Amino acid sequence: NGKGKSTLMRLVAGAETPTAGKHQLGHNVIMAFYAQHQLESLTVDNEIIQEMNEAGSKRNEMELRGVLGSFLFTGDDVYKKIKVLSGGEKSRVALAKTLISEANFLLLDEPTNHLDMQSVNILIQALDQYEGTFIVISHDRYFVENVATKIWFIEDYQLKEYPGTYHEYERWQDDREKAAKKAGLPSPAASKPAPKPAAVAEPVPTVNKSASPDQKKALKELAEVEANIDKVEKELAIYEKQLADPKIYGNTAQLKDATMKFEQVKKELVRLNDRWEMLAEM
Repeated sequence: NGKGKSTLMRLVAGAETPTAGKHQLGHNVIMAFYAQHQLESLTVDNEIIQEMNEAGSKRNEMELRGVLGSFLFTGDDVYKKIKVLSGGEKSRVALAKTLISEANFLLLDEPTNHLDMQSVNILIQALDQYEGTFIVISHDRYFVENVATKIWFIEDYQLKEYPGTYHEYERWQDDREKAAKKAGLPSPAASKPAPKPAAVAEPVPTVNKSASPDQKKALKELAEVEANIDKVEKELAIYEKQLADPKIYGNTAQLKDATMKFEQVKKELVRLNDRWEMLAEM
């Protein structure tokens, strides 16, 4: 959190102007950008099928129904108004619209937030069949492990690439950490302090005497939320590992319990991340 992932995505999308360099898409690249705030761009008085028609994909109603069926909207569900949908249902509509657009380059910022396990797997299948390129930002390790073929990471203030799955990337980073520790060297992942102009004061993250009571309270809660995020992410990783094991699908009771706990922990992580962003902006 706070490392600039979403800012980077908005820069790639052209939604923000870079302070240096330039933003330029390649020849014949058509881009579509999905983020949580885009749920607000859905037309609330539209029916789901109308909203899909406005995506500009030139598909007929039968084809659109097929896509919506993949996102769990079947039969008369397609005639539901956007305004009566839950947050998760709106997310599925927005994702379906993004995937049927004419875009050959998708930017997906936290696409699995507010999706249940079944919907996450549907999205994984849809992206597996997608013929274009996509960039994903996600805290959902299960999702990333199942869709990513290249991992981007920031090290020494440079964007670097690991050409493999997330699991392979984690193992590679772990091996680097062990090798560095054995050689008595700093961790490869450790960042050096960024050089700052002498005239610019170093930001102080701790509570100071001039901070208002509200600021002091926010800074204290921010630290607590960060600690809770770390704890919940570790807990989520346990259930992700369980659900990634094919053996669990032979035990219905165990699968149901793990899925339910996964959903609960994931919702808590989404809540904590949302709260962190709100506090960080204060």
